[in-house]
Amino acid sequence: MSGTILYLLKRGAHREPLRITTGELAEGLSISQQTASRRLLSLEKEGIIKRKDGGILLSKKAVSEARSLLRGLLASLDEERLVFEGKVVTGLGEGAYYFSKEGYMRQFKKKLGFSPFAGTLNLSIPPEDIDKRMLLREKKPIEISGFKSCGRSFGRISAYRAVAGGIPSAIVFPERSTHGLQVLEIVAPSSLRKKLGLQDGSSLQVELV
Repeated sequence: MSGTILYLLKRGAHREPLRITTGELAEGLSISQQTASRRLLSLEKEGIIKRKDGGILLSKKAVSEARSLLRGLLASLDEERLVFEGKVVTGLGEGAYYFSKEGYMRQFKKKLGFSPFAGTLNLSIPPEDIDKRMLLREKKPIEISGFKSCGRSFGRISAYRAVAGGIPSAIVFPERSTHGLQVLEIVAPSSLRKKLGLQDGSSLQVELV
């Protein structure tokens, strides 16, 4: 998409005729007035813009092509690698209790292909990675349903396939988590601390797959 079309879109020329001089267009695009005039003539010949009511209106063709490009860009962003790198921290020990429950283990085995080690690894990510965490949460998760056992309710869990230190795992977001935005909870078939020789303060990279 040319800078001229993008500029006209930002100015609302896809909704109604935009009254703008070649001088104003040139200033907005940081080009000469002559160049701005030539661009408008070229776009008009290509059917990208048309003159209407004393202004410039982007054609349906231009709007359709812009939407197609936007969909392609969004698809590319969705495919961007999501990688987190943080420091291992000690949690409250609740993961060992919850992930030992048969109601969770059975679903993890069926939906993710492994039975989780009874406990989560907590990874503290830097503040600048919180935006990536929010982006992750916009993706469709693997839902682990909540259930009741011995008169107690256990909440659902949203899981995302990942690789932690080369080991297949999952980033999980329990419905009833006590962790803040800077902590990611990770489950794996075995203890990541023992398998990777981790301790509090150790660095670990986790990639969404």
